[in-house]
Amino acid sequence: MSWQSSAAWYEARGQALIQQGNRIAAKEKATEEAIRQALMFAGASVQSVQMLTNGLLQEDRLQINASGEVNNLELIDEKWHSDYVTVTIRADIFPKAVTCNAAGFKKTLVTTWFPIEHRQQAGDGQIHALSEQAPRSLQQQFVANSDNTSLQQIVPNTVRWRRSSVLAQAPSLARQSRAQYVLAATITDLSIVRPQHSSLAFWQNDDALRQFSLDLALVDGMNGATLMQKNYSTEALWEFDRFEQIDVSSSRFWQSEYGQAINRLFSNIVEDVEHELTCQPATGRVLAVNSDQLQVSIGRAHGIQPGDELTLYKTNEVIDPQGMHFLQYNLYPTKVKVVSASVDSATVVPVDNGIIGNIQPNDFVTKR
Repeated sequence: MSWQSSAAWYEARGQALIQQGNRIAAKEKATEEAIRQALMFAGASVQSVQMLTNGLLQEDRLQINASGEVNNLELIDEKWHSDYVTVTIRADIFPKAVTCNAAGFKKTLVTTWFPIEHRQQAGDGQIHALSEQAPRSLQQQFVANSDNTSLQQIVPNTVRWRRSSVLAQAPSLARQSRAQYVLAATITDLSIVRPQHSSLAFWQNDDALRQFSLDLALVDGMNGATLMQKNYSTEALWEFDRFEQIDVSSSRFWQSEYGQAINRLFSNIVEDVEHELTCQPATGRVLAVNSDQLQVSIGRAHGIQPGDELTLYKTNEVIDPQGMHFLQYNLYPTKVKVVSASVDSATVVPVDNGIIGNIQPNDFVTKR
């Protein structure tokens, strides 16, 4: 949603060793590392991290305003240990629209059967099974037209996605299926118009026109944000008799003008989803935490390979004094490296003997 890109807080922590008792230099290095992590995670391209670091440390109120991509930068916490310091910063970052590094990452989707909002409209031709067959046809369109996005699973249930309380459960579906995104779709119109004319006017055209309309939402399975919401609609000649029972899984149906019109609409959906997800990072969840390694829910199918370095984070929704909602990203200071990857999961270990004790299952992991 637009608010996610225009009103997001990024919280990051940096750590640095205290060398030869120089606490000032250690704090500066830790602050610089925290700023760098936040900027890289947000996709920003601020040229001088050092300038922001110096400004943050020299400001009496420990808060600065910067122009361009960083709207606000705040030092919110520092913790001193026997031999190192941890600094926590928070920033409002507005990344520039640049060519993204995530374009080659694999994006995985899950959906359900498409509920038919007005089931009586499916009576002409008895096409109620389109609820089950339509997502399969959409899945085939992803296979044919997309290299980096796949509809990997169709859950055999109809879900009333148009209810906001149900849509809010999309991350649960994504977590169960290990998919990154959820396609929430509802068939809203299958109405048919047959010409009405006098029996004497036998020369008039008997061709019927049938509608196909789909409400679709693309939901981030990690945080529940709606990335895209759109209605797709088409109409085409309905060449079947009103009393005929149509097999919507047959080639006869899909090769008809109506079936081809639906597939053209599905091709448009694939294009729109691909465009929306091109620059989204490969993101998954922490599945299990061991003493020195983690299991995460992204793997080779998402473009993850041994040796890749990933970022760990968690999110919170916060409300400012004016009542505006912000999505806050809390980055862990320790990066992790992939040591082995299967199709849909990977084993990672901390980089440079970092600390992973605070990481919990269902925290997030991403490659950007």
